[in-house]
Amino acid sequence: MSLTGSTQSLFITAGLLSISFVCLLFIKEAHTYKQTQKRRAAKLMEGWRFLWIHKRIRALVIMDIIESLFGTIWIGAITLSFVKEVLEKGEAWWGYINGAYYFGSIVGGIIVYRMSSMVKGRLLLFMFLGSIGYAVLTGFYGLVTNPYLALVLLIMMGPAYQLRDVAQETIYQNTCSNGMFPKVIAAKSTLVQAVFILSIAFVGTVICLG
Repeated sequence: MSLTGSTQSLFITAGLLSISFVCLLFIKEAHTYKQTQKRRAAKLMEGWRFLWIHKRIRALVIMDIIESLFGTIWIGAITLSFVKEVLEKGEAWWGYINGAYYFGSIVGGIIVYRMSSMVKGRLLLFMFLGSIGYAVLTGFYGLVTNPYLALVLLIMMGPAYQLRDVAQETIYQNTCSNGMFPKVIAAKSTLVQAVFILSIAFVGTVICLG
């Protein structure tokens, strides 16, 4: 936005959203069949039961919940305050911070793709290494006052996060059958997002009272 201006950025965003909408028109809907209300309710609970029964999946969900509790540090208001008060930069650097993070994620995705054969056989190891790397880099990011070093750390977070995320998603896929996988992911996403919303509400209340 600092390069193109607010109006041009708005039109670019609207254009990209329009392109994504057009792309959705080419997605073919899977064949569906009618089910009774009781059958639909039973299927709705299958993913939740799987999350609770399967120990490995339950551990992964707990990890995601813990991450969502502390993920509020990345919401816009807190990041903007960090940019202004710690890095002593203007609003434009708010965009640079977000851009660096997503650029690192793209680079990380490419790196993990190239390492896919290596990651496939050592999912737990690479998930652990990615989690530790992401946690350490986040800790250093919270301590730096140099804005350029902060950008470098954010870019480095991308490969670490993608390594953890890809390994984790692969474990989900390997553990669940094709029919169960969407139900488990839907249940997991619902639970994690609910916790994240409550975390944001808590942090917002603390900031307002402070």
